[in-house]
Amino acid sequence: MQKNNNHTIKCSWIYPLFVVILISCTPKKQAAPVKLEYSDFAMELDGLRTKGCGASDVVALRNKYGRFFSLWMYEVMDFGRFGPISDTARAQYLQYWLLQNTPVFNVVKSHYQKNTQWKADLEQAWGNLQQEIPGTPKATVYGYLSQFSNYNTFVDTVVNPISHQQEVILAFSEEMFLNDTFPAYALLEMPPFFNRYNGSDQVASQLMWNYLKMRFEPTHKRNNMLEEMMFQGKLWYSLMALFPDRNPWELLGYDEKEWKWMMREEGQIWKHFLDNKLLFSTKFNDYKRYFAFGNKTFGGAVPEDCPPLIGNFIGMRIAQTFATKNDANLDQIWRNVNANPFLQASTYNPIK
Repeated sequence: MQKNNNHTIKCSWIYPLFVVILISCTPKKQAAPVKLEYSDFAMELDGLRTKGCGASDVVALRNKYGRFFSLWMYEVMDFGRFGPISDTARAQYLQYWLLQNTPVFNVVKSHYQKNTQWKADLEQAWGNLQQEIPGTPKATVYGYLSQFSNYNTFVDTVVNPISHQQEVILAFSEEMFLNDTFPAYALLEMPPFFNRYNGSDQVASQLMWNYLKMRFEPTHKRNNMLEEMMFQGKLWYSLMALFPDRNPWELLGYDEKEWKWMMREEGQIWKHFLDNKLLFSTKFNDYKRYFAFGNKTFGGAVPEDCPPLIGNFIGMRIAQTFATKNDANLDQIWRNVNANPFLQASTYNPIK
């Protein structure tokens, strides 16, 4: 199961304009959207809330939802902390939780009746992924509630008992994508950067990001900064390729001003990494701040207005230059698992 838990460089106007144009181009034709299966598990729970939940309901949910239900109950809801308990005890706790969350169910139901574009976005992106990486399996999308936990999405694989083919579970916590106007987020004291990722337009991209992370993490070593940068950058580049109609800053949780800052300062960021001899550092504490979620990148020699995740950003730009120079699709990009040869083959050098 994969959870979804300085100084200014003086550049001419030509180079920033060129990279903005380059980053926006979508020369490849998009695939036909793929019809995905959807299961609104949250609303099924809401039905139990109104009629009452008993042991037989727990058994029925387990039989109907299989691995998804087990992951939700034991990983997201953390029922494992109770040790071995009966289905009657599980049902009693579940009924208590359902009643406590009555207001959340009402808000979620109203929100997703109006906000539906994420489904079309996800189906288009999954079709693009199957075109770019042949053999990408079928997927079923589940909506659940997570008690406002850091399980905003999770993904997993399962073998269909009838077809014996591998399929993908794409699951998202519906109450975690209610947009930044939802008052409970402030009351719950969510970290400020959470607002970058809590919009309904983030559902599809967060699910795709988590799936790609699960699929390719086992084949990519991350023992130094360059390897971390390559892995995170490939994830970002993949999202941009799979959602070519989205502005990259909106897709990746920035505002346009922040994105333009990174594009403008790209050469200076790269020089900072080189000057501090970070690329081959194996000491995570030396470079973790460049991959940390937040609203800024903090630290010595970093400007106060430096956006977060500049390590991911440079990794994306390397992947982008590799793809352009080698006319590579996503399958070829992910097959190149060695970070240093990947960097060399990209001929990436933003310092002018």
